[in-house]
Amino acid sequence: MILAAGIDLSVGSMLGLSSMVAAMLLVQADLPPVLILPVCVVAGAVMGFCNGAGSTWLRIQPFVMTLATLSVFRGLDRQISNNVSVGTQIVGPTGKLSAHSDQFQLFGTPGHNLFSGILGAGVYYPVLAFVITCVVFQLILSKTTFGRHIYAVGRRERDSGRLLSGINVNRVKIAVFTICGLLAGFAGPIDAAYSASADPLAGGGYELDVIAAVVIGGAALAGGRGSIIGTFVGVLILTLLDNVLGLNAVSDNLQLIIKGLIVVVAVVLQRPDLITSFAGFIRRTFGRGGGDLATAAVSTAAPGPSGGKNTGRKS
Repeated sequence: MILAAGIDLSVGSMLGLSSMVAAMLLVQADLPPVLILPVCVVAGAVMGFCNGAGSTWLRIQPFVMTLATLSVFRGLDRQISNNVSVGTQIVGPTGKLSAHSDQFQLFGTPGHNLFSGILGAGVYYPVLAFVITCVVFQLILSKTTFGRHIYAVGRRERDSGRLLSGINVNRVKIAVFTICGLLAGFAGPIDAAYSASADPLAGGGYELDVIAAVVIGGAALAGGRGSIIGTFVGVLILTLLDNVLGLNAVSDNLQLIIKGLIVVVAVVLQRPDLITSFAGFIRRTFGRGGGDLATAAVSTAAPGPSGGKNTGRKS
């Protein structure tokens, strides 16, 4: 989304709503996970499309539009759940998990891996899904016309509305918003399986993590520059940071402060002109002051015509 010079603040709410939909479909409708996943993906795509339509057709700034839908989607999440968490581990009459609940655990419950016995201990589904998603979208951005259009739209916004020939800007933006929502919907069941429940507040604050990972990965917030590989590295750095801070018992409040400062530092490092301007300001301010002080000291210490010290008074 940031590549196209936009921003989506509602990703956490979309993930949370998709997580709740997945849990309720499992518990109340007893749908198999193989059907729950596509339903959540479609729901996420619809939410993303709404963001894109509002940003393009209604000409609402993406920041404002997604800030509004952040509240809307979170409200829907809390409304359908009555502000109550929904567990995904349902025990059947035999005292064991139901077949669908057991299958749902493969979406991300720790200790439940895909292809167990075939590939040793198996493959953890969230890791597999993350890697495949990164590979697919790296290929889309680097090898397809649509990917080049995304970069072009981002550069257009960054360069003050430069005209683009043969590119439907609104269509590209709506597609990018839709994909963003689709991926949030795809992550919903993973979040529910990992936590073994869907919380009406799930995904809160994820927008900061998303922006931080993208910026740390080298993407320009103004659009037109960035890559999936860079974002992949940014995610790994943030994950490592979370683990290190958690192992050292750093409070959640302090972790938020650190992440916010990291975003600021990453943005500044992307702007050499800011660093140069700041260095010039320091040089002008302290350099001139230091020079004046040095001049005054030399003038005071210099001997006068009579061989004594110059006191600055006329004889």
